[in-house]
Amino acid sequence: MSDCLFCKIVRNEIPSYTLYEDEQTWAFLDIMPRTIGHTIVILKKHGDTILDYSPAELGVLWGTVQKVTEALKKTFKTEIFTIGINHGEVTGVHHHHVHIIPRFSDDGGGVIQSVVKKEGKVGLQEVQKRIKGNIT
Repeated sequence: MSDCLFCKIVRNEIPSYTLYEDEQTWAFLDIMPRTIGHTIVILKKHGDTILDYSPAELGVLWGTVQKVTEALKKTFKTEIFTIGINHGEVTGVHHHHVHIIPRFSDDGGGVIQSVVKKEGKVGLQEVQKRIKGNIT
């Protein structure tokens, strides 16, 4: 996509603080980090969400996430990470990407479940039934 920030990085039209690159993936430091070492990992092929990629492509992406996480672990001497994606967010970069955020015991952060606080009004059994009916 021509106006995508991450595609511009892949095309070397704008610089990045590259940590790792191979034929299909690219890992670079987030320019607005939540903590030291906050890293973004992308597939070079443009797609907005995980639904735009094949299982094999996602496997390659997560292989790079694993490799970079290991390097961050060694660099910052931490065992704690928050690793995740924003799927379908209205704001932000519309190129599927994975955040790797090194965590530290005194960082004031929380588990990923603390990001959203909205209780469902439907029981778990009903939710299970609804979702299972849509898995193909």
